Amino acid sequence: MPIVMLEKKVKEKAQKSQNSASFTSRALKAVYKKNKFSKEMDSMNDNSREGSCDKDQNFITNRLPNKNVLIKGKNFEFAIGRLISHGRFGAVYEVLRRTDGRRFAVKLEICDTHSHGLNMDYIVLSQATKVSCEHIASLIDQGKIEGHFKFIVMKMLGDNLHKLRHAFVECHFSLSTSLRLGIQTLAALEELHSLGFVHRDVKASNFAISDPSESKMNVYLIDFGLCRMYRNPKDGIKPPRNKTSFRGTARYASLAAHREEEISPKDDLESWFYMLIEMLSGELPWGNIHRTDRKEIECKKEQCRSSDALKILLKDCPKVEFRRILNYIDSLTYHSQPDHKFLTQMLQLTMKNYGVKMDEPYDWDDELQTHLS
Repeated sequence: MPIVMLEKKVKEKAQKSQNSASFTSRALKAVYKKNKFSKEMDSMNDNSREGSCDKDQNFITNRLPNKNVLIKGKNFEFAIGRLISHGRFGAVYEVLRRTDGRRFAVKLEICDTHSHGLNMDYIVLSQATKVSCEHIASLIDQGKIEGHFKFIVMKMLGDNLHKLRHAFVECHFSLSTSLRLGIQTLAALEELHSLGFVHRDVKASNFAISDPSESKMNVYLIDFGLCRMYRNPKDGIKPPRNKTSFRGTARYASLAAHREEEISPKDDLESWFYMLIEMLSGELPWGNIHRTDRKEIECKKEQCRSSDALKILLKDCPKVEFRRILNYIDSLTYHSQPDHKFLTQMLQLTMKNYGVKMDEPYDWDDELQTHLS
């Protein structure tokens, strides 16, 4: 389909979708039961509470499980393996399920904390598992460790896209890899939005590829701690709040996020677009501005909408196609139901124009094969 016809088609869809409150059929089957899920996770906090919610790092570190320790979930027992990462409120480990030796990832969070990130992880993963999302990892189990940590167990994944990008000297992917990652990350966001959630922190480090042992390369959206439900099957889209606090990462935040306005799917897509440019070019015009200077970053993003500054933003990108993508995203409002398919078609058209095939090796494939051999 010619690009002009695609644009016309999608603009018509965008107008029709302004007041639409319909869910996709898959999302309708996943009826949101926030109270049930929240109570289920909050019940893990009821016993063995110690002190205030603000545990110091030593308290948390000293209580992290040791290797080979068994932890018991609602359905299975798991043996703790290597530490993958740790942060202020918990850690992520590789675990082995006792019944069959399969590898999974367990995410721990200290029970007494003001952070509710794991609760939201559980809510989103539960809904995604019900409808078998392709780009959101399945939830395997949940539980508690000696009253100190609550945890969820999920599918084991590979490296995140930020780590993969920085493994290369020039810190960017090829056009072929970037476009195909753009399609997969967009599909992941479409799945999340179809469930009625916005991510609010879209960036390369919150997407991970499948475990290297798997035959098919797939991209997964991760870390749902900042997610918010923006619509539900009963009431439709929630009315936007007049004022909110800033959420996300300044480098990738949408203009609405900078202005502390309510976030909707169109803002996730704006962040996705910045991420896509950075994967391809290795940088953003505001990349050297400190993250605390959000106003300057916001101004730089606004300036990039002008003709001359847009050329700089898209200097290493397919300019015609990417300009149309940005124009479409900027045309959306809080109440819009974005046409993810149009954006996918734009990336597919770009692939065709530049001779990119879907089955080409990814930039890191040679390194993975060396690691596995």
